[in-house]
Amino acid sequence: MELRSPPTQGEKVKRIPEAGSDGGTRRILIADRNPILSEMLASHLEKGGFFDCVHVSHDANLSNAVAQLKPDILIVDPAHLGLTPENDLCDFGRQMRAAHAQTRLLGYSFTVTLTMLRAVLDSGFRGCVSKNAKLSQLETAIEAILDDGVYFDQDFGSQLRPMIAEQPNDEILSDREKEILVGFARGLSAKQIAFELKISSKTVDTYKSRACQKLDLRDRSKLVDYVLEQGWLA
Repeated sequence: MELRSPPTQGEKVKRIPEAGSDGGTRRILIADRNPILSEMLASHLEKGGFFDCVHVSHDANLSNAVAQLKPDILIVDPAHLGLTPENDLCDFGRQMRAAHAQTRLLGYSFTVTLTMLRAVLDSGFRGCVSKNAKLSQLETAIEAILDDGVYFDQDFGSQLRPMIAEQPNDEILSDREKEILVGFARGLSAKQIAFELKISSKTVDTYKSRACQKLDLRDRSKLVDYVLEQGWLA
């Protein structure tokens, strides 16, 4: 299937990080075997003019599409890629990075299993969202990934938690999650932290929620105690 022109502009995403290096809108490439779903996602994300969305068939030559369009994010259902042991998801990830190293991969799938989660993590995906999730979850994932973070929704997160339970706590958190926790431990509000880090307050809340969930920090006092124990306020 040939590349399709982006549909008319759709709904505004609440907050998008800085534009790409060309100063224009962020480009999102969507690949799914359901063209109606692809067109709906593109239309929804384009509202407000923050995104330039293009959608292609799941069986299109994605390496060529990524090389040609240089998207900031490729949204793809790993379960639809028709991969084999000789050409698995890790190979797919390498192919996409070879086509355009700056393109980040976001999984969007009904297949929410530990096997799928391990595969996308090993392949360099920056996040996964279930197709059963609200579109706001997909928007949050895009925002986090464009801000150099990662995002797994609740369904995938439930698979992720057992995988990270055995890791030392200081290896579980990303650098940005640590920054957010330190900010709250300093007594700053989400808006103040957002201003300091040049991200949205919604993104701050997302990082805080994810970090607290990973560490089982159920209130602000436990958050402060944890940061002090780690020596991050020194």
